Amino acid sequence: MIFATTPTARRFGWLAAVMLGAVQAVANPIPGEDSDVPKEIPLTDSAAQYRLQRLYVKQRFDSPVAMAVMPLPEPRHAIMQQRGEIWVLPQDEILGTPERFLDFREQLKKVILFEEGFHGMAFHPDFAQDGKFYISYSTVEPRRTIISEMRTTEGNPLQADPSTERVLLELPHIMANHFAGGLAFGPDDKLYIAIGDGGMRDEPYRLAQNPFSLHGKLLRIDVDDRTGALPYGIPKDNPFADKQEWRPEIWALGLRNPWGFSFDRVTGQLWLADVGQDIWEEVNLIKKGRNYGWSDRDGPRQAGFHSTPFLPDRKYEEPVYAYMHSEGVSITGGFVYRGNRLPRLEGCYIYGDWGFGTLSALRYEPDSGTVQERFSLHRRPENTETPFNPTMISEDVSGEIIIMSQEGNVYTLIPAAGE
Repeated sequence: MIFATTPTARRFGWLAAVMLGAVQAVANPIPGEDSDVPKEIPLTDSAAQYRLQRLYVKQRFDSPVAMAVMPLPEPRHAIMQQRGEIWVLPQDEILGTPERFLDFREQLKKVILFEEGFHGMAFHPDFAQDGKFYISYSTVEPRRTIISEMRTTEGNPLQADPSTERVLLELPHIMANHFAGGLAFGPDDKLYIAIGDGGMRDEPYRLAQNPFSLHGKLLRIDVDDRTGALPYGIPKDNPFADKQEWRPEIWALGLRNPWGFSFDRVTGQLWLADVGQDIWEEVNLIKKGRNYGWSDRDGPRQAGFHSTPFLPDRKYEEPVYAYMHSEGVSITGGFVYRGNRLPRLEGCYIYGDWGFGTLSALRYEPDSGTVQERFSLHRRPENTETPFNPTMISEDVSGEIIIMSQEGNVYTLIPAAGE
C-alpha cells in the first residue's frame, strides 16, 4: 500500500514530498479540473470528542491487513495477518480468545518483503451454506498476485481447509509493492477485486491505463458462474464485456495502489482510497467504467512525468477528495459510517493515514457531488510509546468502526465522554 518498500525508505522518501507540498499546497485542497487554487474545505477538529479503545487485548496480531464479517446465523469477525494467518475473533472481546481459521504460513514462507503476503479476504454471501471464502495474496518465484477460493472443513465453519484452494486468477507483478488486493462482495453478490499498478515509480509501463492489462484496475467477476475456460464468470453487464480490446473483468481503471474499498450499506456506493506517489492521496467514488486517471494524472492534476495520455480522448473521473503530503503520506481506506455509537458521524466516510497516524472523516453531499466538511478524529500523539499506523479501517457487523494498526493492535473509536 506504500510507495516505498521498507520503513526506512518510506520515512525518507516522503520527506522531500512533504517539503515540496508545503511550498505548493493550499490548505485543505479539493480538486477541480487542473485548478491552480484548490477550494478550501472546512475542517472541524473533533479529536477531543473521540478516543481509541483497544479491542481483543489478550491478542496482538502480526501486521493485520484486513477484517471481514463471516455471514453465519451468528456472525463472526475474522482478521487477516499479512504473513499468512486468518483468525476468528471471539464473541467476548474482553475475555475470549481468537481461534485460528487458516494457517497459510508454509505456503508464504519465502514471502518476506514489506508489502508481500496476504492482502484481502471476503466471505461468500452464502458462506453459511457453501463454506466458500476468497483470499488475495502475493507470492514469489515468480512474483505474482493470486486470487483463490477455498472452503471450510466439513461441518466446521470456523476452520478453513487449505487443500480446497482453487486459483481463480494469477497476475504477474513487476515489483514487490503496489499489490493492493482488497476483496469485497457487492450488493449484487459479485466479487470486486482491487489490483495495483505493478509498483514502479512513475508507472513507466502505463499499465493502469492499458485496457488489456488488469494492473491498476478494479475488477468484477462472478464466482458462481464460468465463462468459457475461465474459472469464473464475466458478468454480462461489466462495462467492457463486449469489447475485444479490453479485458472484460475490468469495472474501473486508472488506479495506483488502491488500499481499502467498501460499499456503503445504505446507498450501495463504492468508496475507494488510492495511495499516491509524491504529492497526492485520493478518495474516490467508483462508478462503472470510469477512468480515475493514474498515471496520465497524479491526483487531480496532469502527471508531470507523462507528457501525453497513454491513449487519446480519455476522460477522467475526479477524486471526491485529495490531500497533499503536507497532511498525510499514505491513505488507508475505510467506509461510510452507519453505526449507532457515533451519531455525529452518520453518513461520513471514515479513513486514515498510515504515515501520519491519523483518522479523519469526510461529509459528502450527494446532490452537489462534493465534500462539504472534514473532521479530524484522531492524531497520533508525539513522543508516544504506542505506535499507531492504521493498515485498514473496517466496519463490524453493527456498522461500528474497527481500526487495525501495523504494530498489531486492533481498536474501535468511542466518544471521549458521551455524545
